[in-house]
Amino acid sequence: MAERIGPADETEMTALFRTFDWSGTALGPVAEWPQSLLTAVDMMLASGHAMCLAWGPEKTFLYNDAYVPIMGARHPWAFGATFKEAWPEVWPEIEPLVDATFRGETSSFRDMPLLMTRNGYPEETWWSFSYSPVRDDQGDIAGLLNVTLETTGRVLAQRQRDAASDELRRSEAKWRTIFETLEQGFILGEFIRDETGKAVDWRYEEVNDSWYDLVGVKRGAAIGRTIREVFPGIEDVWIGGFAEVTEQEAPVRFTRPVGSLGRWYDGVVQSAGGDRFTAIFTEVTERVWQEKRKAALLALIDRLTNETTTEGIIAAVSTALSEALDADQIRHDAEGATVEPVAVDLRPATLDAQSVPAPLRRFVEDLRGGRTVVVCDCFDDERTQPEAAAFEVSVGRAFVGVPFLERGTLAGVLRVGSPRPRRWNEDEILFVRDVGHRGWLAMERLRVEEQQAVLNQELSHRVKNTLGMVQAIAMQTFGGKAESGAVDDFGSRLRALSSAHDILLTQNWSAGGVREVVEAVIASFEGADVRMSGPELAIGPRATMSLSLLVHELATNAVKYGSLGMTSGYVIISWQVREEGGAEVLDFVWKERGGPPAVEPVRRGFGSRIIAMGLSGSGSVERRFGEEGLTVEMSAPLAAVQSA
Repeated sequence: MAERIGPADETEMTALFRTFDWSGTALGPVAEWPQSLLTAVDMMLASGHAMCLAWGPEKTFLYNDAYVPIMGARHPWAFGATFKEAWPEVWPEIEPLVDATFRGETSSFRDMPLLMTRNGYPEETWWSFSYSPVRDDQGDIAGLLNVTLETTGRVLAQRQRDAASDELRRSEAKWRTIFETLEQGFILGEFIRDETGKAVDWRYEEVNDSWYDLVGVKRGAAIGRTIREVFPGIEDVWIGGFAEVTEQEAPVRFTRPVGSLGRWYDGVVQSAGGDRFTAIFTEVTERVWQEKRKAALLALIDRLTNETTTEGIIAAVSTALSEALDADQIRHDAEGATVEPVAVDLRPATLDAQSVPAPLRRFVEDLRGGRTVVVCDCFDDERTQPEAAAFEVSVGRAFVGVPFLERGTLAGVLRVGSPRPRRWNEDEILFVRDVGHRGWLAMERLRVEEQQAVLNQELSHRVKNTLGMVQAIAMQTFGGKAESGAVDDFGSRLRALSSAHDILLTQNWSAGGVREVVEAVIASFEGADVRMSGPELAIGPRATMSLSLLVHELATNAVKYGSLGMTSGYVIISWQVREEGGAEVLDFVWKERGGPPAVEPVRRGFGSRIIAMGLSGSGSVERRFGEEGLTVEMSAPLAAVQSA
């Protein structure tokens, strides 16, 4: 009868059913099985679905080929055992279901979790199954048929998907929160290209709240629109510069203004795939203008240091203000002058209510008190509303007026105007004051220098008159007691001192140039062939006087006894700075050539003593009387010469 079990096709389980020793089970030999059991077994073995059968009071456990993988390591020993023996670890959970089935109830479950030990270790598993009662030949319930499907893989996959979805939702919520609370502006956009592929515009797909705040656009007014629609006249660089990210596939940093907004932005734009991109940015308008003001102030300081004319100072002040404030109406008024935009007049004057420029007369008390006048919009400011049109034409829609006081009296006014309403901030006002103050001080410096020049000229005139009187007194005193040559020498020495005095006056008695001193002395020797070479070098006042007398004595002697007394004769004068023992040394050389042989004088007079003193009373002096002419080499520490 064993061959009657299952389909004709031989499978693992049909073979097991046919060869199994049933006599040792509660079912007994197959020949004694009721037809209902045989039918249930045949149906189970023929099914491709995992099925198991529990039959009889002992609930003998049977299953088909599709159920074998579910059994794991329990197969085949659990075949023919009781249901409880086959699944002891889950029996407490399923026993109530089994009992209910044997009472005639049908149970169905989806993804029921069961902890199984089917392969020697606990496994968390999930099952979708149904328990159905099976009746015997008499119609009584004799068994339980379990059609089952292990859903562990699907449940775990679903759990992973759910976890991923939850994580995605949390991530999206997190980033959405960050996106909405981000202080920086954020843009997700897509480029619009022409038929050649060139990016000509881009559309806003997403922006955050900060974007609206940073650009001053009403919330919700950007999504779906292009940048050219939102900002008519926008600079092309905002499209072309952003499009670079799709070409070089690397983030692009930018710092640039939106001209129509008057704001600067700094940020990074990067590709988001295809023609889409993201940009994150912040407004840096104040930072940019702070940097511009700093750079303008440094440039102004350098320029004012070297400016020697009123016009140059005026131009420097105007340039600094216009570049650092983006203001196109800048005026300085003094003596009631009305000047054109970007023109400056810094001449000192005492300004009263009538001589103050007409637009500012209503502010004269503020200006006299040294208080800066600030108007952000002449049409809104109650002080300027009555004459707003006149203010707009002559000063600007918005303006700043900075007074300059001299000894407590109003002397000048600096005006900086804007053709548009402008909210001047404290830094800008301080900058205007600073620039104006520096310009005013530079003008004061020029005025002081001009006054000093006048005083120097007057002093020079008086000194020369004094030297002339000294010379006249000397000539009267010498009378017939001295040789005429001695009187002439005395006079020429006074003239040499006078020329050195003139040079020092031009430098405020601080220093004289070696070349200037030599040229001034030689100029008094008409027709002298003197050839000079040496670097530009400044020396101290005493050294200037000494060098002047020294060159005068050498030139006088050369005319009397040396090369300058002959038409073929000439003098070579050279100087240089060299290093000796870690210190700089000045060498000064006098060479007479083309004249008679040099003869050492028998008698040493005052002139010889002047030459022997050298450059500054220190250092060395060497005279060589040769066939080619006199050579005098003098050396002295440069520091001593420059400080003397």
